Amino acid sequence: MPELGLWVSNDDWWGIKLGYEWDNIFDKRVKVDDRQSSVRDRYDNYSSLKNQGVLTFNVSDRFEFYTKLGVEKLEITQRPTDAVRLQYFTDNQFLWTVGGRIILVYWEEMVMGVNALYSGSFMRLSEILENGATRRTSGGRYKYNEWQIGIGFSREIGIFVPYIGLAYASMHSNLYNIPDDLNFAFQIADEDVVNREPFILFLGVGLTKGENVSVNLESRMVGEKAISLAGSLRF
Repeated sequence: MPELGLWVSNDDWWGIKLGYEWDNIFDKRVKVDDRQSSVRDRYDNYSSLKNQGVLTFNVSDRFEFYTKLGVEKLEITQRPTDAVRLQYFTDNQFLWTVGGRIILVYWEEMVMGVNALYSGSFMRLSEILENGATRRTSGGRYKYNEWQIGIGFSREIGIFVPYIGLAYASMHSNLYNIPDDLNFAFQIADEDVVNREPFILFLGVGLTKGENVSVNLESRMVGEKAISLAGSLRF
């Protein structure tokens, strides 16, 4: 929340913050969008690790617009049949995010705010395993697109700002151009991958040290299981 106590207030109506964010999704609930797909709706695991630099523009400690640039790597596991287990991997590849947050209402020390963001990445597959054996990867791609909007409530308690909220997420990604491999009988068709559970419960705590430095720890549950750590320095 861009509020007094977590985000520094000064005589200017605007401010700039530089930061870093580490985000680890242990398990995201996803499914195949097309019910007629060659790969049935069964995913064992979808996990990702993101490392991003964050540039934030703050207006009057009430509204913030931010952009994130960094890298992401993925691991996806699915079972198209009982006899086949497929694993897809990517190396760290470019990821970008834009978003904003705004305070809507103050109730003494309680604050209600709204956050919205959009993330995208275009990744090459670095490895594909079928039942533990390596398949061809040349040309294989994963295109990641997701937007979220959420509402949260926070309360300042000294240097700590605990918060809780609910977000609605819509992921629509594409796994495509997987090359045929004559060493394997199972051939992989293009797939549209979407999130199974659109709602995400998040809770976290912010910590401020002095006036210009802040650290934030957050966990997410229900639609995805994740933890993130972020820090920022305001100029």
